[in-house]
Amino acid sequence: MFGLLLASIDSVVNVLTDVARKKVLDQQHDASLVSVWCKLISCGVFAAVIALLSAGWGTRPELPDIGQRLGLAPTVAFLLYVSLNAVLEGTAILLNLRALQVSPISYCVPFMALTPLFLLPSGALFLHEAVSGGMVIGVGMVVTGALVVNRQLFARGLLEPARAIVRERGSRYMLMVALLLTVTNILDKWFLMSGGEVVSLEVKFARTLTLSLGKCGMLCVFFAGLTIVRLGDWRARNRTPAGLWSAAVSFSWSNVLRHLPVWLVLAGVLEALVLLLQLTALQFTVAALVISIKRAGMILAVALGWFVFKERGITDRVIASLVMTVGVLIFFLTKPDAQGQAMLESFGALVVALVALAGMAAALYFTRHSRAVDGR
Repeated sequence: MFGLLLASIDSVVNVLTDVARKKVLDQQHDASLVSVWCKLISCGVFAAVIALLSAGWGTRPELPDIGQRLGLAPTVAFLLYVSLNAVLEGTAILLNLRALQVSPISYCVPFMALTPLFLLPSGALFLHEAVSGGMVIGVGMVVTGALVVNRQLFARGLLEPARAIVRERGSRYMLMVALLLTVTNILDKWFLMSGGEVVSLEVKFARTLTLSLGKCGMLCVFFAGLTIVRLGDWRARNRTPAGLWSAAVSFSWSNVLRHLPVWLVLAGVLEALVLLLQLTALQFTVAALVISIKRAGMILAVALGWFVFKERGITDRVIASLVMTVGVLIFFLTKPDAQGQAMLESFGALVVALVALAGMAAALYFTRHSRAVDGR
């Protein structure tokens, strides 16, 4: 139950993080440069927490022996692990930020709910998690909701909404993000649980902090290098003896921090909190549950898109997000526990799904004449 509580809090904080990021990105700042600052701020948060715990309770960083099978020292294996993670997660973050730049938050964020679609086979294959019929029903509801986002396109053909998901950059990017983060979530679970189940809460949190700091530190290096490649004046290499250095500092690193300090710092702190909550929750329950609950915050993202960013024409997105949320809840309630028991059986999941689909059909019927401006 503790893991579920952490995942629920993580769901809300994750949406607030997207809002803070979008506030910065709406000013057309470079996504990689924004990521550098967010990761630097997150690293500062992790370092401060580690220092406080070390001084107050003697808690030290904890590294599981993940390199034992390969004959590698734990530190070497850890560096290799976070380097691989930086490439995968760094690409996902860039795609996420780019999606927030090119699409309304209420449109692109709901597509992250498709993560369970990727988690089902990957969780069963790599984490040996059981798959129930109800979980398949839940995923079907999520996919249905993703199609309803573009329901007006059904008039052009039954496959047109699916094609629109691929055509729309924001949703296309978010689909790729969902796939990449599924891989990193599985790898994180494997890292944290290497060596078997850890009983001590202190050791679990120490591993969380160690992995969080390593992931953010390597991602900071990844984004800093990408920023230099993207924004650096490489012609400066031939003008001065210190040409490479000139290319690296030929733009203002601090411009985004001076422009939007509050939103940028808030985004970094919230990113740190999201990662701490997620990695800790992964050690108390299965990965599929943690990520499914995290994605249930999509309806909050749609609401904040309307209230904060004044996005309009969101009727279809509200309906779609509610259907996706029901799918995530079904996925959550039908996931078997360690004893093979689920809070909701497959028949109950089918009943809930049919009721939700009936409600969706009624909502679509009564809003069929809506002509609100899309707002994109």
